[in-house]
Amino acid sequence: MKHLLENFNLTLGRRTLNLWLTVAVVLVTMASCSSDDDDPYGGTNPPAESNAVRLLNDATFGNVLTNSEGFVLYFFSPDSKASSNCNGGCADAWPPFYSSQLTLDNGLAASDFGTITRDDGTQQTTYKGWPLYLFANDNAAGDINGDGSGSVWYVAKPDYTVMLTRAQLVGRDSNGVETNLTSNYTPGDEETFYITDAEGNTLYGFVNDRNGVNNFTAADFSNNGVWPIFEATLENVPSILNRNDFSTIDVFGRQQLTYKGWPLYYFGQDAQRGDNYGVGFPAAGVWPILNQNSEASPPADPPSATVYNVANQAASAYLFSGEGLNNAVNPDITLKRGETYEFVVSAPGHPFLIKSVQSTGTGNTFNNGVSNNGAAQGTVTFTVPNDAPDTLFYVCEFHGPMTGTFNIVD
Repeated sequence: MKHLLENFNLTLGRRTLNLWLTVAVVLVTMASCSSDDDDPYGGTNPPAESNAVRLLNDATFGNVLTNSEGFVLYFFSPDSKASSNCNGGCADAWPPFYSSQLTLDNGLAASDFGTITRDDGTQQTTYKGWPLYLFANDNAAGDINGDGSGSVWYVAKPDYTVMLTRAQLVGRDSNGVETNLTSNYTPGDEETFYITDAEGNTLYGFVNDRNGVNNFTAADFSNNGVWPIFEATLENVPSILNRNDFSTIDVFGRQQLTYKGWPLYYFGQDAQRGDNYGVGFPAAGVWPILNQNSEASPPADPPSATVYNVANQAASAYLFSGEGLNNAVNPDITLKRGETYEFVVSAPGHPFLIKSVQSTGTGNTFNNGVSNNGAAQGTVTFTVPNDAPDTLFYVCEFHGPMTGTFNIVD
């Protein structure tokens, strides 16, 4: 009996110990679960699929912003001043997006995001100053049914180079006087579409520029603070704009973006996004805004011609004046490919011919880029083609001594 009791007590002791160990494990597990309620990721970063703002790669639009559930976010063109202009019924169709704990997918920078307070007192998240919205007619994650709607709604992308704004133009003239302007640059109230950079800063053209030619910026950039050139590498544009309308030009070693041939500038007095004071400076329309309806810039002015006056010395020589020459006798002259030259001939009886062979007569005339070849009284114009030979000649049709050489260079 004694041995039986000892064995019973030993077994009971072991079971009691096991019971207490089980209880301890349960308590630890409960404590852990309680901690997870406060921090569902146990102090680690949340998985990417639950980030407040995610990146979706769409086959048509490339990278676009979405909310945590994969529903696409949008920009609204009238929101040029980082405040929301979508309220009431608009907000029912385009619900404002807000996240109080902004976690981001890789590739997105927290510095690009902000928060505004809407007219109704609620908050809204912004990206590069643009308030973000969802679209009620996007029925499933990844739908992009709102892009281009009303020409004012565009899918939110992290890599736009330019954006499109619709706002009132408020020009500021050279005296600092501000005037509301229409799209025709006359006084009046009208919302006008215009191109901005990705952060909503207004971009301008210059009426004296020509297609792909900046006629404003000084070689030393001493006036670049007044109208800074828009230097950007083109990535993406809103779907209403044609990417092929954009290009770049070299401006004294720096790259300036152009739109429909117009070099693009900022205005130094636009202090914040949404300002468009430059349309009135120094007078309305000198520095216009640009949009999808803008005409292409005028073609570049043809280069001014270099002029030589050509006379004759009896039948023995041509006499050249101009460009440092004064009645020079049959001089050899250097011409540059791509440039234009005018030979104003006053040599009656001595037709002035440009030829590929140094001989009299009308054979072997060189007529590529030449007008009025063989004039004895009149102007022979020669725009030297890029494929011109290195050597050409001017020769009198009748008199062999009246001749000289054109050296052609790049």
